[in-house]
Amino acid sequence: MSNITTNKLLKSITIVSFLAVTYSNPVTANQRESGCAQHIQDKVAWDNKGHTQWEQVNIIKLCQGTTNPKEPGECFDKVMNGHIKWGEGDVWKWENAISLCAGTSDAEKTIDCFQKQIHASTAWDKAIQQCQFKDASTTNIK
Repeated sequence: MSNITTNKLLKSITIVSFLAVTYSNPVTANQRESGCAQHIQDKVAWDNKGHTQWEQVNIIKLCQGTTNPKEPGECFDKVMNGHIKWGEGDVWKWENAISLCAGTSDAEKTIDCFQKQIHASTAWDKAIQQCQFKDASTTNIK
């Protein structure tokens, strides 16, 4: 076999091996969302009274779309308990915290975006819309 044929064969084997390892056991969205639920249920309080038993529908709202299972719960917990100001105070309604943190894969980035929006005098509800998972990486407030 010639060197050219051998090199092509080795490159093909390398590519196939890489693809086999990379895609043989992908984590599905359901697995990420299930992992997110495990980080939240009975661990993170969903209200200001310390209740940690979440309704499934709210877990789904918070976790759906994340690529990093611990981040939605981290974001929610920090928003609810971390004195994140929204304009008139730092006590959040859980529904608004879910709206901000839903699907996030980077709690810090989402919260930072929200705080920058508030600092720029954006209304809290608009700031949530600007910084939700789909928009957090594209906002141009600095």
